[in-house]
Amino acid sequence: MNEEFINLLESLKVPNTYWKGKTKVYIYWFRSLLHKIDSSLIFDGLPTEWNNDFFMMCLWAWGRVVVFSTDREDIADRYGAVTFQPCTLSGYDWFYQPNKAIVSNPMYEREFTLGEDAELIKLTPDYMGILDIIDYYASKLAEISKGIDMGIINAKLPCILTAENDAQAETLKKVYDKVQAGEPLVVFKELNDNGEIIPTKSAFEEWTQDYKKTYVVHNLLEDMQLILDSFYVEIGLPVAIEKRERLVTSEADFASAQSQARISCWLETLKESLTRVNKMFNINITCEVAFNERENDANRNTENAVN
Repeated sequence: MNEEFINLLESLKVPNTYWKGKTKVYIYWFRSLLHKIDSSLIFDGLPTEWNNDFFMMCLWAWGRVVVFSTDREDIADRYGAVTFQPCTLSGYDWFYQPNKAIVSNPMYEREFTLGEDAELIKLTPDYMGILDIIDYYASKLAEISKGIDMGIINAKLPCILTAENDAQAETLKKVYDKVQAGEPLVVFKELNDNGEIIPTKSAFEEWTQDYKKTYVVHNLLEDMQLILDSFYVEIGLPVAIEKRERLVTSEADFASAQSQARISCWLETLKESLTRVNKMFNINITCEVAFNERENDANRNTENAVN
């Protein structure tokens, strides 16, 4: 997460005048969601010269990398090594798919013809990344976090007392200090400047807050979890299904299938790309979902709960 990626996201927003990405809360949630996505897929067989962190960031941010071999030993550790770079796509084939990839790196610039001297690894069928998904949910989580902070601050105001003069204010402060010190009963008399008791029924005005109506932090926390669960379903991470009394197996299966739709699309697109890359460069890169076993355990627990 840096200014370049923030500017990249800003250029995608329509309109882009209201930008939550400049706040620390937004950046916190953006990085948190990005790390969750980053752990969803596991690649095996990547060449040792590849930087895995940069490879994953290219997929999430740009949605694609071009794979090619290079003769420059200052780029790779050995002559003729297979490497990758983010790229710009151009041209089109009979099916209106891009057939050229342009690498524009300060150390290396070249245009490749896909299928001849390079191949593409893409994450999505439309050749795009998924930063828009992270931005969508990070924006909502940042806003709801502000509401939680405000609710916690407002909960610190038990009451407001109004005093007519400095003497009353000092008296109320002393009474409050004694109450906070633990005295079970505090009695005080309101005096005028001459030390005489003021004959009044109400020594001060009091405003108290109805916490049951105004304290909504617990509701906001529940809403935050709902947003997180929606994010997990959106990208295909396992989500605990709510245990309802009449939850049937078909409903549980539908919820599980819905949560797997997008990540299944990513996985199939990646596997199709990797088949071509492996064939061209005689390597063996594979990709799998990281939580298959955990998902199976969750499904078994849900099935037991339903039964």
